[in-house]
Amino acid sequence: MALVLEPSIAVEAGRFTALVSPPELLVGLLLEPEVDRFASLYLYGVSSQVLGRLPRRAPRLLVRSCMTVYQLLTSLREADESIVIVEYDDGVFSALEGEDRDVIFAVGRQLRELARDAAVLLWAPRAERGFRALLGPADQVVWYYDERPAGPARRRRRDMQATFEEGGWGGSS
Repeated sequence: MALVLEPSIAVEAGRFTALVSPPELLVGLLLEPEVDRFASLYLYGVSSQVLGRLPRRAPRLLVRSCMTVYQLLTSLREADESIVIVEYDDGVFSALEGEDRDVIFAVGRQLRELARDAAVLLWAPRAERGFRALLGPADQVVWYYDERPAGPARRRRRDMQATFEEGGWGGSS
């Protein structure tokens, strides 16, 4: 079983894949026939940037909202589906302070553990700090964007040398 993003990029059983991409790419992935053929779990935080974009005839997904990191950990520990997709929500992770930040690494370890028996995908639209902390145990990290990010605006080039008159110093005194 594999969900194919591109010919060289696949989410497969036994692999923990982290994906940074626009939401539309994940929507397309969720509409793949394999998602309907296998038991699939979709976990998200307080709100989802993806679920609202799915058409009315959306794939059969078991969907759970995890309002805290601890709810996410519990859902991951209880998961027995063939495909597990986690939508990263910075709002869930940003509340962690000090020693609680170790919980982020526990989530990463749990995702890796779950990948022994399932295809696991962790998705985010951008690589926030908490998301980057989850990348350590990932088997594959994919950064997928159609266009290059906009660079700094080009400055108009000016001639380096000018006469006194051109510089405003000319005239009679």
